[in-house]
Amino acid sequence: MKTLRKYILKELLPPFLLCLLLFTFIFLAGNLVKLADLLLNKGVGLQDTLKLLVLLIPSLLSFIIPTSALAAILLVFGSLAQHNEITGMRASGVRVFSVALPVLLVCFLMSLANLFLSDQIQSEAEFASRQTVKEMIFRHPMAYLEAGKFIKDFQDYIILTRRIEGNRLYDVTIYQLQDGKKATRTIIAEQGEIISFPKERTLKVRLYNGTSDEPAPEDPASFYKLNFKTFELPPIQLRKDDPSKMRKKTRELRLDEIIYALRYDPELKKDKNAQREYRAAFHKKISFAFAPFVFALFGLPLAVIARRGEAVISFSLAMGTVAIYYVLFIWSRAMALEGNFPPFLALWFPNFFIGGCGIFLMKKALLV
Repeated sequence: MKTLRKYILKELLPPFLLCLLLFTFIFLAGNLVKLADLLLNKGVGLQDTLKLLVLLIPSLLSFIIPTSALAAILLVFGSLAQHNEITGMRASGVRVFSVALPVLLVCFLMSLANLFLSDQIQSEAEFASRQTVKEMIFRHPMAYLEAGKFIKDFQDYIILTRRIEGNRLYDVTIYQLQDGKKATRTIIAEQGEIISFPKERTLKVRLYNGTSDEPAPEDPASFYKLNFKTFELPPIQLRKDDPSKMRKKTRELRLDEIIYALRYDPELKKDKNAQREYRAAFHKKISFAFAPFVFALFGLPLAVIARRGEAVISFSLAMGTVAIYYVLFIWSRAMALEGNFPPFLALWFPNFFIGGCGIFLMKKALLV
């Protein structure tokens, strides 16, 4: 029995590492294109680009590790069932569950490691990544802009550009937000450019060939149109604090920070919706981290029942299971935030559902 268990674990290691490498490449592919664009076309330095890449990896691993574990289990145990090795074990008096038990234990330990990764490393990496992106506004403002996207991070201004070529903006629309007594000022220009002043932490926007709808001094509700060939806005600052003084978003908080906020933050105690969001984030971190163990509970009997060890079949079953799990997770989180269910019940429901199905199947496939 001991030899058989060691053999199974050794058989699982190569496909797990291969799946880990494959899924990492798949998940990174889209992000690598964006990072390459920052490096080659938008003037972002190699150091900043590599920093963003490294900070991205922890958040991807929380998805990749469970998916790789499930795919490896389906490959190995599906192959054992396909070649009648599972039948041979039963004929020899070996209970399949006893052979699969170390796999469940390893996946449980993997879940604990995944919890540490999600809580301690991923949370800090996501926050550091957001700080890095904000810092890029001052050093590489063109890298932050995206054609067709409203940029709302500047103090008193919302910027929209429909085309970007090099350091030039085309078809630029800028909305200057006024106080409550004045209407919004709208500036439209054919072209524009952004000049960065990193030391002063400000940006200057220079526009060419356009118009500005200016509020009339005597009647702010009325406008007059100002045509210009060159127009320069006053120095622009970020809407929020300096990146070094940024506060974490709820999803970037560690478990201990969430607990501390729920216990001692006076503003949070007054806001029921915010409390619900914090509790949802707390349970999401823990329940989501246990996906490897839940996938093992479901994947082991599924592989034996399916009796197919081909890579295509195993990957298809793995991706189907993962898709169902993550859709349930998104739905349950929405239910928790809307207050339809308590955060604990909502965020643990995907684990209970997939794990419960796995236990039901296990009674038929592994405990006979």
